[in-house]
Amino acid sequence: MAWLNIYQNLKQAIQDVIAPEMQQLRGEIKALSSETGALRQELTLFQTFVNRQFDAVDKRFDAFKDEIDKRFDALKDDIDKRFDANNDVVNMRFDALDQRFNDVDRRLDGIDKRIDGLAGDWRVSLNVHERLAALEARLEKR
Repeated sequence: MAWLNIYQNLKQAIQDVIAPEMQQLRGEIKALSSETGALRQELTLFQTFVNRQFDAVDKRFDAFKDEIDKRFDALKDDIDKRFDANNDVVNMRFDALDQRFNDVDRRLDGIDKRIDGLAGDWRVSLNVHERLAALEARLEKR
């Protein structure tokens, strides 16, 4: 019976001392749980805010990239136009130069024909000259 009395006293002491502490801890745990929920909600809101900010930055970068692409495309088109214009001028100059070379070739061909004609005339003239010299030599002998 003494054990039963000790058990009852121990049980009463636990209920008087530990039970209220446990109740207080339960209350604090519930309060911490609600604070944790509030923190989670705040973190979710913060995450949403940060995601929106990153999306805005991404949009700005995309717009900037698009603008740079447009500028480079315009610059490329301008360079292509200038190159094509210069290419046309260079081609015209080469065509004119080719024409001049063709004219010179035709002149040289004409000169070649004249030289060939003169060479034939020179041979004929030389033959005539030799015949005249031979005739003159015969006439002098008589």
